[in-house]
Amino acid sequence: MNDRTSVLGTCAPQFQGVKDVLAGLLDNGREVGCAVCVYADGQKVVDLWGGLADPNTGRKWEKDTIVSTFSVSKALVSTMGHMLVDRGMVDLDEPVAKYWPEFGQNGKDGILVRHLLDHRCAISYVDRRLSPGDLYNWDIMIEAIEETRPNWEPGDKPVYLNMTYGYLMGGLVYRLTGKRIGQFNREELCGPLGLDYNFALTVDEKSRCATVLQKNSPRALFEEVEKNPDTLFARTMQGFGPNEDFNSNGWRSNEVGSGQGHGNARAIAGLFEMLRAGGELNGVKIMSTQTRDRAVEFQCESDGDDPVLGKPVRFALGYEINNPTFPMGPNPKTFGHWGAGGAFGFGDISNGISFGYTPNYMHDSLELGPRGAALVDAVFASL
Repeated sequence: MNDRTSVLGTCAPQFQGVKDVLAGLLDNGREVGCAVCVYADGQKVVDLWGGLADPNTGRKWEKDTIVSTFSVSKALVSTMGHMLVDRGMVDLDEPVAKYWPEFGQNGKDGILVRHLLDHRCAISYVDRRLSPGDLYNWDIMIEAIEETRPNWEPGDKPVYLNMTYGYLMGGLVYRLTGKRIGQFNREELCGPLGLDYNFALTVDEKSRCATVLQKNSPRALFEEVEKNPDTLFARTMQGFGPNEDFNSNGWRSNEVGSGQGHGNARAIAGLFEMLRAGGELNGVKIMSTQTRDRAVEFQCESDGDDPVLGKPVRFALGYEINNPTFPMGPNPKTFGHWGAGGAFGFGDISNGISFGYTPNYMHDSLELGPRGAALVDAVFASL
C-alpha cells in the first residue's frame, strides 16, 4: 500500500476485513480521504482513517480530522429533541404551537411534535423566497418557518424535510431551552459525551476540516436545481450561498441543523453507541432507555419514492430505519441516518453494533452509499 492511502488507527484482529475494505476504497480511488469507527458489544473495535483531507495541498487525513456530514446532522438534532422529551419538557403528542406559539400561524396549529420528527409536518420548503445565503441565517429561517403554510395536509404522509428539519427541531429546542443547537450540542450532548461533532465551528475546528470534493463540478448540484427550479427538490434547496461548495465559511460557521454539522466517524459511532446502549456512553446518561426505545420505533414510510429524495425511505422519530435505500446491515430494526455523499451512522441493538463513516468525496449529489455499504458488509462478516 502506498503512503498516500495508508490506513492508520486501531482495529481488533477479528475486524481486519473492515480495514482491508477501507484500504481498497482508498487505493482504487473510490475514496480520497475517510474514516470509519465501529463499536461491538460496547467496545470500540475499529477506529481507522486514511487518505487525504485535501488533495490540493497534500494534507493527510489525521486522527482529529473532521468533515461535513450533511444530513447525518439531523440525527444530532433529533437526539436533542428526545433529550427534552426525556426531561418532560415536551410531549410528542402535543401541538408544536403549545411550546412555540408563532409556529401555529397559517394552518400549522394542529401539527404535533412527532410530525416534525417523522417528517410528516408538511414543511419541506418555506413559502418565503429566500435570497442567496439566507439558509445560513437563523433568524430569517425561523421567521420563514413561522410564516409558512403547510405544503400539503400535515400528518398525512412523510416527505423528507431536506433543509427545513434542523430549523424546525432547532426552533423547538430554542423555545424550550433558550439555546440554539450549537450551544445545546456543546453544553448538553456532544460536549458531555466527548464527541468531536459540532455546529458553528470554532477557528480551530475549521482548521481541522477535510475539504469536501465532488466527482462532478462543485456547482453540479445547484446547476440541476437552477435548470429545474419548480421541482419539489429545488424548492427545498433555496437560500444557499452563491457558489457553495460545502467548504465555505458560511457552511462551516452557522447552524443549519439539517446538514451543516461537522464531525468524524468516531463521533458518529459514539452517538449511535449511546443510543444503542440505552442512552448512556462513557458513564454519561443522556436519556432513559424507555425514551430511546420510543425514539427508534418505526413510524411511517414513503408511498413509493420519496418526492424529495427520489427513493423510498422509512422513518422512526428523527432517525431513518433500515431499508434498501439506506442499508444498515441485516437487522430490519436498525436505526441511523445517511448524508449526501456517503457519510452515515447507525445503531443495531440486536447485534450490538454501532457504526460511523465519514468520507470527503461526493460521488454525486445524492449518492446513497455503495462505498459505505461495503464496509457494513465487512463488519457483519466479522461477527
